[in-house]
Amino acid sequence: MAERDCVLWNVMMDGCIKAGDVDGAVRLFRNMRASGCEPNFATLACFLSLSAAEADLLSGVQLHSLAVKCGLEPEVAVANTLLSMYAKCQCLDDAWRLFDLMPRDDLVTWNGMISGCVQNGLLDEALELFRDMQRSVVRPDSVTLVSLLPALTDLNGFKQGKEVHGYIVRNCVHTDVFLVSALVDIYFKCRDVRMAQNVYDVARAIDVVIGSTMISGYVLNGMSEEALQMFRYLLEQGIKPNAVTVASILPACASMAAMDLGQEIHGYVLRNSYEGKCYVESALMDMYAKCGRLDLSHYIFSKMAVKDEVTWNSMISSFAQNGEPEEALDLFRQMSMEGIKYNSVTISSALSACASLPAIYYGREIHGVIIKGPISADIFAESALIDMYGKCGNLDLALRVFESMPDKNEVSWNSIIAAYGAHGLFKESVSLLHRMQEEGFKPDHVTFLALISACAHSGQVEEGVRLFKCMTKECQIAPRMEHFACMVDLYSRSGKLDKAIKFIGDMPFKPDAGIWGALLHACRVHRNVELADIASQELFKLDPGNSGYYVLMSNINAVAGRWDGVSKVRRLMKDNKVQKIPGYSWVDVNNSSHLFVAADKSHPDSEDIYTSLRSLLQELREEGYVPRPDLCHPMHPDNRTQALAV
Repeated sequence: MAERDCVLWNVMMDGCIKAGDVDGAVRLFRNMRASGCEPNFATLACFLSLSAAEADLLSGVQLHSLAVKCGLEPEVAVANTLLSMYAKCQCLDDAWRLFDLMPRDDLVTWNGMISGCVQNGLLDEALELFRDMQRSVVRPDSVTLVSLLPALTDLNGFKQGKEVHGYIVRNCVHTDVFLVSALVDIYFKCRDVRMAQNVYDVARAIDVVIGSTMISGYVLNGMSEEALQMFRYLLEQGIKPNAVTVASILPACASMAAMDLGQEIHGYVLRNSYEGKCYVESALMDMYAKCGRLDLSHYIFSKMAVKDEVTWNSMISSFAQNGEPEEALDLFRQMSMEGIKYNSVTISSALSACASLPAIYYGREIHGVIIKGPISADIFAESALIDMYGKCGNLDLALRVFESMPDKNEVSWNSIIAAYGAHGLFKESVSLLHRMQEEGFKPDHVTFLALISACAHSGQVEEGVRLFKCMTKECQIAPRMEHFACMVDLYSRSGKLDKAIKFIGDMPFKPDAGIWGALLHACRVHRNVELADIASQELFKLDPGNSGYYVLMSNINAVAGRWDGVSKVRRLMKDNKVQKIPGYSWVDVNNSSHLFVAADKSHPDSEDIYTSLRSLLQELREEGYVPRPDLCHPMHPDNRTQALAV
């Protein structure tokens, strides 16, 4: 070939890029320059797109200089690609300067600037640009609107979203699958499920994009059954779920504890090689953890080649929520060593683990991380701090954190009210409620849960009943399962077991294990064996794998001298293959947490510990403590007393 012109060079470079050989394309570009052939607008637009895709600002600036040198900057295609490159490299000031120099008669130019503002979090500016665009000679198209709608969601701009929808209808804008999905998404996120379904119903066609958005929206609004129905519909229509679909449906499996379906989806993930995507693996981890398989969740985490902050947060949160606080804190430390930055979700999960131990020393360390780091003013992290200090018994520090917050929201108010309520300080909780209302915040279902709990812990039965009626009648807040459980606990703690069982019978839906568990605990305190039998039978059906309920019922039978009942419960445990989980406690000594179980001799200083324990037991006896050998199965009295003492 005698001579290669610019068009031929462009064809060759484009072929390399489409084949994934970017290095080969760059070599060709250098050879082209060395041959003396000048690039045209297509050449620069192609390589600027590469710089934008890889956020390679240095290459982008060099190409910009070349465009100026070659007199190609005024070319619309080059200028638009430059604008996109600067926006994707987070240099929006440069993008704005370029936009101001460009003529305002090109649709791609407007779309690029609006999209750049949205990508960089300048949501108000994106909305203002859209209004300017409507006043110009250029009409917004579906690409404009798809770029803009996420900004309205983040601005809580439900009204503006409806205006955009109206614009689409009035101007007969072509609604492709991406625009339909964007509209469905904004309605779901603004909690208008009916309108989201209407948009979906009038769509001319459904594909995996719209289907995934519908599934995600249903899950967001707590409609897991509808999400599963949509997933099944996609399969029936022969639409193959993609990685986004899978990541969207797994939370529905988790919320319904549908592990069988979750495992089927896991198999689908493996068959389609989706397991390398962080968001898919994070969703799988969360599903297994919420279905009680923390071992499988951690296995997936340990095998992941790349872990982002969402993955770490999911695993830390799973450990904290499933009674493994020490593992959660270990992961929290590992995350820092891996160079992954903490965010408010990480901090909240780690503080939840500290509250579960409770380990105030580690909580203070995390408090230090908050103060020194970029999330010092994060409301949710500070609310988690209040919760941690409250559960660790330090209400002074909890209140100090609360009072020092420059901004407060419902979460922070609920956290401090719950902290005082958990310690039975009902008057202080009510005083905080009044302050909350004076500052313009309305109590929600969490607020009332904390207040009724405070009544239960302080014996204020009448106040608890009044608050429950206030919530349902005056505030028009529908009670949830946890409110009913709290009311049962309120009656039960005060010995009003007849009212507790009547309250359960009057519930508008079937009671869960939390409600029957509260009643069973009260039956132990008040030695009501008949009601305990009723509660335990329900618990053994609702949560047959929970060893705590079997042990509690066995102890109730033992106190009543019903040894046949004790044997029956033990047989039931054996038949259900339930293993008794040993009870354990923590103690903080010299800023270090120590875990121990009954009759534990694993500690290197166990001899000294038991010597101190025997000394304490003697002091307790001198103060009037009498062991309860009636809790043990018949054996020699001395052995029973010794077993209970140690």
